[in-house]
Amino acid sequence: MKKLITMMLVAMVPFFTMAQKRSKRDKGKEQTTATTKASVEYMVIKGVEIPLDTEGVGREVTERSEDVREMEMKKRLKPNVKLVIYFDYGNTNQKEAGEMMRNATRYRSMVSAMNAAAAKGWEFVSANITTDNNITTHYYYLKRK
Repeated sequence: MKKLITMMLVAMVPFFTMAQKRSKRDKGKEQTTATTKASVEYMVIKGVEIPLDTEGVGREVTERSEDVREMEMKKRLKPNVKLVIYFDYGNTNQKEAGEMMRNATRYRSMVSAMNAAAAKGWEFVSANITTDNNITTHYYYLKRK
């Protein structure tokens, strides 16, 4: 019986010591990952399209359905909207955020705002679009290392 217990202990000791070494390695990896995440910055560009004239659409031409569809298509290609853009940096880069917000009134489209951010080193990650009544909101998510 003593021999059996001794052999089991000898066989189990390497497993216990190996498990301890792995946990130390994992902690080192977590610290490296945490420092890597801290070096990445994120930003959201929020653009709100507010329609300027919704009453005149479709009122001019009601005789033929083709003309109504054509007017609707033209409205979608070049909408008569006011675009308000906001750059959300969180709490970082207050100087750059102020500069981008001063220039925000110059941007006529979301693409021009995105190009300005790309010139500063931001990389596109994802986008969402929401519509509430006639107001369309664009969210562009960006990151920079």
